[in-house]
Amino acid sequence: MTMFNISDWRRAAAGPWDASHGLAFAALFAPGVGLWAPMGLSPLFGMTAVFVLVQGWREKVWKAFPRSLSVILALICGWAGLSAIWAVDPARSLFSAAQLGLTAFAGVVLVGAARRLDDIGMRRIGTALLAGVALGMALFVLGLVSGRRVAAFVLSLERGDSYPYRLAIQVFNRGVTVTALMAVPALAFLWVMGRRRAMRVTGILTVVMMMVAKAMATKVLLGIDLLVLALFRKPSKALGIALGGFLAALVVLIPLGTMMLPPPQVSADWTLLPYSSHHRLTIWGFVTDRIVERPVLGWGMDSARAIPGGEDEETVYFEFPRSSGNRAKVTEQRLPLHPHNAVLQWWLELGAVGALLFAVLLARLGPVAVGPGRSPVQAVCVGALLAGVTVISSVSFGFWQSWWQCTMWLLAAWATALAPLLSPSQTRDE
Repeated sequence: MTMFNISDWRRAAAGPWDASHGLAFAALFAPGVGLWAPMGLSPLFGMTAVFVLVQGWREKVWKAFPRSLSVILALICGWAGLSAIWAVDPARSLFSAAQLGLTAFAGVVLVGAARRLDDIGMRRIGTALLAGVALGMALFVLGLVSGRRVAAFVLSLERGDSYPYRLAIQVFNRGVTVTALMAVPALAFLWVMGRRRAMRVTGILTVVMMMVAKAMATKVLLGIDLLVLALFRKPSKALGIALGGFLAALVVLIPLGTMMLPPPQVSADWTLLPYSSHHRLTIWGFVTDRIVERPVLGWGMDSARAIPGGEDEETVYFEFPRSSGNRAKVTEQRLPLHPHNAVLQWWLELGAVGALLFAVLLARLGPVAVGPGRSPVQAVCVGALLAGVTVISSVSFGFWQSWWQCTMWLLAAWATALAPLLSPSQTRDE
């Protein structure tokens, strides 16, 4: 393949309107929106889906989405809606199930349209991904330089009230997560375009951003990405089945693991456990106890906020500093908003039935990510995204949060769009 020159970039940015323009628009602005107004990712996703649906209505682009995955998604959404019958908060469960179904359909439209793009459309999206990641990094630096004052101002506009002049750096966690995940297909695109130097610079800057941010999940993500690079360079049927089986097994292994957690005070005495991580263990222990109470049907879709006892607080005593003998009293809410773990949230709210459906979905995604027919670059790219989303969903955010659902679907659409470009015949060494 010839080097991707300036005229190619210009052609990728122009051309008649099609679905790729909508996906490119989302790729360009998603990191910035994630950093400064994370809740805006949902409207961005919605506008993109409407645009793509209008563009692809005659071609019925949703039919290009894999049928087996469509069936599994339909069953999950259906079960989520049915759970409103026995939910502790039926109205919320029904609303959240409807929102999940609508988001899933929009995601199916985007991924289906991404599978039907021409070469120029694919490159347009790749170009937008690069520009979006670069813009996200620049805005992150701006946020640090300004002392998060701009972020505070934007949040005050969002909420319609005054907000602290300075915010903790954690305010950027969601945006950093979005940018870091988007960097995966962007780096793969640079690789197949022969832009090795640009790829190295982008990769280094991404790593620096992830290390500077105060998000433990993104640091874990770095290690996972290195593991993916080592394991998925030789895609095969066996590897795809193994990955799918491992992900499906997590649906069973995680609740079994949290059943063995000690009381909060015991884990508070673990000197190697960061203070910020201890609260997760308290939450997971409480959630596991509630799962045992309703193991089959669960408590109802998106019912975590209404679980009895969730607002109660656990009192523990920490040593400050560690091993000093000086103890301080700390209170931790047993279940603030959501379990901070997707698997436990599935079990808690949808029971064994819902968790099993997600296990089937994960088992199917393994062969799709790194199975036969994938090139090494494709396998590393898709495998890294799947692993990254799994890691983030296991320790951060509520799985049903609209912005996170929309982000996962956008990542799937962008990766699908670039997949045909990521083949061995199109790579070249610099």
